[in-house]
Amino acid sequence: MASFKSHPVYYTLLGILGLTVAAAGWGIYNRHAVAERNASQLAQKRSELDALQRVTPAPTEASKAAVEADLRRTEAALVTMREELKGRGPVAERLRKTPVPSQPTEVFFNLETFVEKMRQKAQAAEVKVKPDERFGFYTYSRSGPDRDLIPQVFRQRLVAEYLLNALFDARPSELLALHRERPLTKAEQDALAAGQKLPTQSSAATQGTTDFFEIDPRISARVPGFVGATAFRLTFISETNSLRSLLNKLATFELPLVVRGVEVEPVVKASSTAPAPQANTLSSIFGTPTPTVPAEPAKPKPLVEKVLSKFTVTVELIDLVEAPAIEATPTT
Repeated sequence: MASFKSHPVYYTLLGILGLTVAAAGWGIYNRHAVAERNASQLAQKRSELDALQRVTPAPTEASKAAVEADLRRTEAALVTMREELKGRGPVAERLRKTPVPSQPTEVFFNLETFVEKMRQKAQAAEVKVKPDERFGFYTYSRSGPDRDLIPQVFRQRLVAEYLLNALFDARPSELLALHRERPLTKAEQDALAAGQKLPTQSSAATQGTTDFFEIDPRISARVPGFVGATAFRLTFISETNSLRSLLNKLATFELPLVVRGVEVEPVVKASSTAPAPQANTLSSIFGTPTPTVPAEPAKPKPLVEKVLSKFTVTVELIDLVEAPAIEATPTT
C-alpha cells in the first residue's frame, strides 16, 4: 500500500496494462470459438452438397408420359408451321419444282416472255401500264443476270408473276410500279446470315433503274440465321375493292407471302375549267353576241361516289432457314 502511495502512476499503469491483456485474451478466445463454429457449419454444408450431387432422382412414370406427350405436340405443331410456310397447292409446287435456267441468255428470254405475257394480261384486264413497263425487271432489258444471281432473279420472276396476276384479277385502274429487293451475291448472303449489316447502295449504283427498293428492317420478318425473306412492293391506283380483292388473294397463302405494310394516298382529280374567250375574236372586237347553246341537264350525282386512291402494298416471301441438327448430350 505504501508502495502504491509512493508510486501511484506506476501501479495505475500496471493495472491498466493487466486489464488490457485480459481483454485481449478474451477476444482471442471468442474469435477462436466463432471460427470453430463456422468451420463446423462449412463442413456440414459441403457434405450436404456432395450428397445432393450424388443423387440422380428418377422421374415418375406420370411426369415422363406428360413430357413425352408435350414433346410430340410441339413437334407436330412445328411440322405444321413449316408446311404452311412453304405455301399450298399447285402454285407453291410450281415455285419449288420449276427448273432454274443455267445460262444468263435463258433467263433473258424467259424475262422477255414474262414481260409480254404481263402486258397482254394488263390489256385484257383494262389496267393502264406504261408503254415501256418491265414489271420490276428493267435491269435485264438487254442481257440476263450474272450466273450467281440466276436462282434469285428467276425466283423473283415467278413471285412477281403471281403478284401481278392477283393484282390484274382485282382490276385496278393503273399499275404504277412493281419493285423488288436487290438480289445478293453469295458473299453478301453469307454476311447477312452471320448477322452483319450490308453496306447501303450508293445512288450511283442504282441510278437509271426503277427495279429495286429497300424494305424498312423494322417491319421485315427477316431474322438472320432463322427466317429469310424477299420483299416486293406493288404501287397502283384503284378503288378500295381492288385492294380488298388483292389482300384476300394473298390471304389464301398459296405462296408464303406476308403483307408487311399498306400505304394509301388520295388521288386528286384535276379540275376542269371552261376556256376563256380569245381576245381577238369578232365578238370581242365588234361586240357581236355569241350564240348561246342550251346547257345539258346536270347528271344526277351518285349517293356513293367512286374514289380512286394510290395504294402501295409491301409483301415478303418467307423462307425458313434450315438450322443444323444438334444432338442432345445426356447430363451426368
